[in-house]
Amino acid sequence: MPLISLFVKKSVNGPQKIQLNQTDFERALGGRKLKLSFSRMEINRGRINNLIKNSALAKELADVLLEDNAMKAILRTRNICFAFTGGNELIITDETPAATETIEQKENEEATEVESNN
Repeated sequence: MPLISLFVKKSVNGPQKIQLNQTDFERALGGRKLKLSFSRMEINRGRINNLIKNSALAKELADVLLEDNAMKAILRTRNICFAFTGGNELIITDETPAATETIEQKENEEATEVESNN
């Protein structure tokens, strides 16, 4: 978990890629060689946004990430996307809107509220 946490933090600067060991997966699967992958799992402000029912791997990753208190604290403040390629590469991307976009959105929402109240 500490390694994934580090890469989640670093993802602010761009997508982060972690190459995972195929042998570890084979051991965990009892020696079976399976191609495991999922194209996108999005956790936005601590909530899983897209359906990951079809990928047991994505569901397990989400469960593990959200069980860890330190990771949960990070994920509650960000919009992080995870993908896992058939080549055992975990890709972590931070898609949190920039602060200026958030301020502009709030200003637009406030202006809309004022207009609708008049």
